[in-house]
Amino acid sequence: MPSLPDLTEDERAAIRQACGFACVRCGVTIYRYLGLPEGRGETLMCPTCHGLVEEGRLTPAQVQNFHANPVVRQRHFARDRLPFSSDLPHLVIGGSRLLRDTPIPLTLDGEPILIFAPPRRGNGATRISLRMGAPDGTPVQVVDGNEWLPRDGSWHFLQRGDRYSMMAARGDGIAILRIVSRNRIAVEHLRTTIRGRRLEATPDWLAIDGQRHVGRIASGTLIGLEC
Repeated sequence: MPSLPDLTEDERAAIRQACGFACVRCGVTIYRYLGLPEGRGETLMCPTCHGLVEEGRLTPAQVQNFHANPVVRQRHFARDRLPFSSDLPHLVIGGSRLLRDTPIPLTLDGEPILIFAPPRRGNGATRISLRMGAPDGTPVQVVDGNEWLPRDGSWHFLQRGDRYSMMAARGDGIAILRIVSRNRIAVEHLRTTIRGRRLEATPDWLAIDGQRHVGRIASGTLIGLEC
């Protein structure tokens, strides 16, 4: 199934709407835009489910069935532990009080590490973007508005329970987001290095270039903390 990097924004919006703003098989809201087998249209699949297709563990017929009946549109699907909210999420990070209305909680050396935005449509998913350091310290966009960008195996994605984990294949870069509820996300562990500047964060503390801090991230502002 080929990735589709050159879609227009209108085409992307139509695909998101058709697929329920999530992977059609499992409902994860981090996904790739992919061409359906045999050229029958476009769909959304998370990196894990797409990997199953590439390994031959999901057949073209199964993929077509998932696309025809996306899991998020099925009555049994529980959206409560996935970030489907029309508002900016409340964030738990760095030992600060619950952050509200803070779309960019952290920047490092001028680079926005995490960006959160409400969905473009009220029934969509919270838009998550993640920018991390490559092994040589250059910034690389890993997720852009829920779209998983790496295509060379340099980053891995795993969804387990209520956690989204994004890990570098080389180096120690990691971002683990725990979906506490539709509108609350805890940054369970974040670690990256960009241009020699190192950042690490948990729900309880924040470390900048090895110096640990608690409660420094501001709430109710565009950028919570510039590191």
